[in-house]
Amino acid sequence: MRRRPARFRFAVGLAALLALSTSAPDAAAKDLSGRLGIGLEETLGGATGFALRYFFSEGVGVTSTLGVDITLVDGEDGQSQVATGFVGSFGVAVHFARSLHAHLGFGVRATFGYRSLEAAQLIDPAVTATDLQVALELPLILEFFLSDHFSVGASTGFILNFVPDSGSTLATSGAGGTRTPGAIGIGIGAGSIGASLAILYYF
Repeated sequence: MRRRPARFRFAVGLAALLALSTSAPDAAAKDLSGRLGIGLEETLGGATGFALRYFFSEGVGVTSTLGVDITLVDGEDGQSQVATGFVGSFGVAVHFARSLHAHLGFGVRATFGYRSLEAAQLIDPAVTATDLQVALELPLILEFFLSDHFSVGASTGFILNFVPDSGSTLATSGAGGTRTPGAIGIGIGAGSIGASLAILYYF
């Protein structure tokens, strides 16, 4: 039996490898089109809370995070006061690279932190106004799928952090995470594994 030349065997092997690399990952990648993800997330800007993600197509979706803080305080007149705070975010995510167990993407996200007058006065009794802080994020997102329904992820990226004169209301950590009143924090490579974690279940 005639033996094939080494170059022929190499060409066949290379063709097979290219075919697998271009077709298999896409076919096996998680299809998130029309799926809703629910879980817990912390954004680069420091908004931690209940997370929702919905994908309109295989790689494009909207993301949101919401956390609510309520404190009941007994006032001097014996009446209970309610001190409230909110943190949240809303944005768009695009997964541009998808493989069997992981998706890589980027996003555009606005994050906010709000503190009512009652909540602000718990920190500084002299305060006479509510607090509102806004941060703009451009995260690079890595989402790792442990199953068809369960994923964990982390992010890093760019952040513009606008701290109000009354002080910070967001627990922003890492680059750009200044809490100096009236400052603007600029972060490149913002966040960390522990401070930008997402745990989601997809229906």
